[in-house]
Amino acid sequence: MQSFVGKVALICGGNTGIGFATAKELVKLGASVAIAARNGQQGLAAECELKALGGNAVFFYVDVSHPAAVEAMVSGVVAHFGRLDCAVNSAASDAQPSAAHEMPHDEAAGIVSTDFLGVFHCMQQEIAAMLKSGGGTIVNVASINGLSGTPTAAVYSAAKHAVIGLTRSAAKEYIAHGIRINAVCPGATDTPRRERRMAKLSPEERLEQIEALSQAIPIGRLAKAEEIANAIVWLSSASSSYVVGHSLVVDGGLLA
Repeated sequence: MQSFVGKVALICGGNTGIGFATAKELVKLGASVAIAARNGQQGLAAECELKALGGNAVFFYVDVSHPAAVEAMVSGVVAHFGRLDCAVNSAASDAQPSAAHEMPHDEAAGIVSTDFLGVFHCMQQEIAAMLKSGGGTIVNVASINGLSGTPTAAVYSAAKHAVIGLTRSAAKEYIAHGIRINAVCPGATDTPRRERRMAKLSPEERLEQIEALSQAIPIGRLAKAEEIANAIVWLSSASSSYVVGHSLVVDGGLLA
């Protein structure tokens, strides 16, 4: 894997799950890392853990659904580190499974505000920063649900479809400026977010759901957050220098 020594990376949604796994990998490869999230306690704990690994790391509070907050966050990153080379947009809502006709408007709006518009807000500011420094990479965390229909997750799926469309369009728009934009589409991944979505299930129901899902995946298990992080790091590295506007599926063969 390419070295990231001298590079500055920003991971939005970097306090837990896939985002935090990515932050740890980038720190190990020599990057200076800013993590941003709206859970301040988790964010500061993640910052401490990254520093314990020997990393140059800092946490910024942000709610990506608010454009002004995102602008202030990215400005803070640039002020702290002097530039921005790599960005990963991994912030996501905690949407619960719901029949489409029963989902309240406010809940649907919240999913769109975070899972799609949040990515858009981040990209706007990241691109502006990278235009000033001569280029960079952006990886948006979409989902295999952005490539197919998903019962009981219609709005979430639609938001992830939109992230993929945004990635493809922006990739074509900014590659001439040295900004390479891609997406990663994880399948079912063992993360705290998945645990929260199953919080209302009994231990037996939770085990039954995981076993059923694992049997549906050709590789026979859920992904580890680190496995998705490895794909993100590759898309952020010079090793993928000719990959532009791609949605990289990492799903254990589920969509195959």
